[in-house]
Amino acid sequence: MKMSVTDYLSQLTSDQVVTEHVEKTAAQSQQKTVLTTAVKFMIEQLDTGHLGQYQMTIKMKKGEPVSFRLETNLINVPMDEAERLDVKLLDKEIEYPVNLYLVMESEDVNKSGLRIDELANETDQGGKVADLVTKAQEWVAEHLADVMEARA
Repeated sequence: MKMSVTDYLSQLTSDQVVTEHVEKTAAQSQQKTVLTTAVKFMIEQLDTGHLGQYQMTIKMKKGEPVSFRLETNLINVPMDEAERLDVKLLDKEIEYPVNLYLVMESEDVNKSGLRIDELANETDQGGKVADLVTKAQEWVAEHLADVMEARA
């Protein structure tokens, strides 16, 4: 799927983003079945021409919950900071591929409190869901470990 910055921002501001929200424990959040549901939801949104966001609130044994999301965007910026998609970074009228990103927010994930990495570009989105799930599983495990270590 491709989209211009103008169209992307228009969909965000007119509440056309398809969202899902779940709550899980740290252990549940890393299970293949849980992440398969999340990845399939996001691929379905992309396949039908919609922007999507899959939000998971992860309850930790110690400290505040962690926010984990799968989001669609043109570059690695969280959806709620989309105003950063300004003309200095991207031309407003050119169509760019919509990518799928992994986002984690917690004071303890790193100094900025935000971690965002690409899960799938336009080409990867047509690949095997199992491969994306494995990549997401490793990413979630790594960054939840960072949070737990910071809270120890």
